Amino acid sequence: MSPPVFIYSMPGYTCSIKERMLYSSCKNRLLDEVERDYQLEVTKKMEIDSGDGLTEDFLYEEMHPMEHTLKQAFAKPHGPGGKRGNKRLIKETGENGEEN
Repeated sequence: MSPPVFIYSMPGYTCSIKERMLYSSCKNRLLDEVERDYQLEVTKKMEIDSGDGLTEDFLYEEMHPMEHTLKQAFAKPHGPGGKRGNKRLIKETGENGEEN
């Protein structure tokens, strides 16, 4: 049996900022009420822009993610082959700004 899933559909940029903030603040209140009143623990929360991307394959991959058997770590690039480059010549200046 699968755990309860909460799918949150945000209308995106078709509404004002004020409406989006109100929408987001109501989401947490709704989840709290559902968990308290119905004793359901919503373990998976998903946010989508529109219902177009909400397919059976998408839901299955979200609920049962494939574990990567071979995780590739960051490969640090090799430094220069033993040479640090040419030495820099620094000219010293005297008290009056004159070069020695």
